[in-house]
Amino acid sequence: MGHRKYSAPRRGSIAFRPRARAKSLEARIRTWPESSMEKTSLLGFAGFKAGGLHILTIDDRERTPNFGKQLLNVSTVIVTPPIKVIGIRGYNLNAYGKHAVFDVYAKDLPKELSRKFDANYNEEAITKSRSFLDSINSIMAVVAVTPRKINMSQKKPFVFEIAVSGNNVKAQYDYLRSILGKEIHASDIFQVGQYIDVFGITRGKGIEGPVTRFGVKR
Repeated sequence: MGHRKYSAPRRGSIAFRPRARAKSLEARIRTWPESSMEKTSLLGFAGFKAGGLHILTIDDRERTPNFGKQLLNVSTVIVTPPIKVIGIRGYNLNAYGKHAVFDVYAKDLPKELSRKFDANYNEEAITKSRSFLDSINSIMAVVAVTPRKINMSQKKPFVFEIAVSGNNVKAQYDYLRSILGKEIHASDIFQVGQYIDVFGITRGKGIEGPVTRFGVKR
């Protein structure tokens, strides 16, 4: 603050420092909802931003000055192509963190996955994976989403993990075995009007000033 003649509070937030290009376009989710729900289902999905628009809504908040009036809200359109469950991964937790105990993959995988990694189908590994259920702490679904299904030019799919809800690990494992190799749509997981958390990776805006980066006034 050497350019200031008098002391002043700093401008902007340092919550997202250091600012750098993301290593991956796949968002990192560190905390998932409680997996002890009775219904067994995937706890996440993937989508791509298609554009923006505005919608007209009626303010239903009773203690606001605009109650009952029409509001203009900014909205974002997210395209959600179906995701394919290509594998199951079990984790064990020890003093050094989480470690993968087993990985099993579906039989008929899309040929686009060869651009990402080599996953071989092994019937013996799938049968043997059930014996590890008593020694693992969590189980994840390995899914893939292909941008080309929504008319994007990218052929290489995105591969990431999604947590599963359920009463116990065995119920989660049985659910993943039933959907292994199948496509899941967003309507199979989310309901209309449901509130969800969104994680996004920005495309970057290049070299910008504090107005764009921090939202300060000119």
